[in-house]
Amino acid sequence: MEPSKLEIVDGVHTIPGISWSRAYLIEDETLALVDAGLPWNVGAVLRYVESIGRKPEEISSILITHSHPDHTSGVPGIVKRTHAGVLAHADDTRARRGDEVSLSYMGVFSGLKLPLPFLERTPATALSDGDVLPLLGGIRVIHTPGHTPGSVCYLVESRGLLFSGDTVFSDGASVSRSVPFPGYDGLKYRDSIERLAGMEFDTLCGGHGEPLVGGASDRLRDLLKLRPDPPTWRGFLQSVPGRLLHARGLHGEGP
Repeated sequence: MEPSKLEIVDGVHTIPGISWSRAYLIEDETLALVDAGLPWNVGAVLRYVESIGRKPEEISSILITHSHPDHTSGVPGIVKRTHAGVLAHADDTRARRGDEVSLSYMGVFSGLKLPLPFLERTPATALSDGDVLPLLGGIRVIHTPGHTPGSVCYLVESRGLLFSGDTVFSDGASVSRSVPFPGYDGLKYRDSIERLAGMEFDTLCGGHGEPLVGGASDRLRDLLKLRPDPPTWRGFLQSVPGRLLHARGLHGEGP
């Protein structure tokens, strides 16, 4: 019996077995990933591709939502197997000698010329706001700085679907905003969230949590009406003891 495809909408799959963060598969004439998880998630990604009757070598590109290592440190292992190109916003990359561009977070993660998990340099092609990628009829790059300088969302207009990375999360029923980490800019983050709230998308696939199918942009606007202010460093730090006590993740704002 053919394994069931974990399709969120036609041509977009959530990949099972990814720990801590989310990775998604775009199925078109070629394949693409949105983020790649941690180094030990590589096998899960490749096995899922094979389970739906496709070959890992069909992965032509990896779309990075932001440079945090829980979303990017699996990239080198996948690239070694597939030779896929890596795409990320310019502000989450670093230009090096000889016009080489690589992923960069805090100048260390994915940026050193060392064959070590989390540190291995990851060459990338820099994206800009408004770029359209030739997948599923066109995927628009939306620069949403704040969580990191180069955070982006990817809008699949033909499917009414937004890959939101760590800019917005969902639990399958509602949406929430991310909490501060090093590199966070609260003013830019607020502007980015308000920009997204002015767009229309039915489905939201965040970097953590469960995808929300149905009325996703309305849920984001509801959140901003109810709680217009984004999380702050102070609020985040005050929430840490309770989150740990109740085994809650540290990736989304609290209630």
